[in-house]
Formats: sequence, C-alpha cells, structure tokens
Amino acid sequence: MRKVQLLLLLFMLPSAVFAQGSLGGTWKGTWLSPKGYVYLAEMHLQLANSGTVEGDIKWVLKQSPRAEEQAKLGMSGTEFVRGTFDAKSNVVTIDGYRKDDPNQILGLDKYRLILAENGTALGGITWNNGSWRGLIGLSKEEK
Repeated sequence: MRKVQLLLLLFMLPSAVFAQGSLGGTWKGTWLSPKGYVYLAEMHLQLANSGTVEGDIKWVLKQSPRAEEQAKLGMSGTEFVRGTFDAKSNVVTIDGYRKDDPNQILGLDKYRLILAENGTALGGITWNNGSWRGLIGLSKEEK
C-alpha cells in the first residue's frame, strides 16, 4: 500500500501552467481502500469554462474483504459526479451525487484530486465514508 501512496504523490505535483482542455475526457485507473477494497474506474469528465466539472465514474468491483461480497466481484455500477476545477492549483474537487447501482456495490464518495502538470495523470484521496483514506489513481485515455 505504501508504494501506491508514494506513486500517487509523485505524479500529483501541481503546476501553474495548465491547458484547461486536458481535464475533460476519459480517465482509467484504480481505487483502493485500507480495508481491502479494490475497484477499477473509468471516469468521464466534462469541464465548463466556468471551472465546473461534471461526469460519471463506471466502477467494477475487483476485490472485497467481505465473504458475502465475493459473488459480486466483477459487477459494475455508475456514480455521477460534479464539482469544480481550480486551474491555478490543478485541484479537482468532485462529489458523487447519484448512482446507478443495480448490484449494490457502490457508495457515493467525495474526491480531492490533483491533475499532473502534463495532463495525463489524475489522482488523490477520497472521503471513503469519512476516513479520507481512499486512494484513486487515473491515467488519461489516449485517443
């Protein structure tokens, strides 16, 4: 787990120089919790000129510490998110506000993310039911 935390910190250093368009698009990566949950994520974001952000995250449950959830591994759901982007600090603040979760594998989360200087990596911490110990790391999907 420490290696993941170190890797996240290395690529999340903020930059004053940023092209606004690089936040919008498709991001893929992994979310981890200290309790042993692992989800694959595909995040779609749109950025408005005002700095508001909207999108969704398609989640796939890859690992759960709970015996009763082992049958749900591989199942998916979608969380809808909105928030803001501060181009000066490269900070993205988004919160989940609704979900499409027929398999009951998701909770709504809050995300405090930093966009890498080159616009290809996005990551940070998540609320994770109040602990702020969830970690997410995403890479921009190339077209």
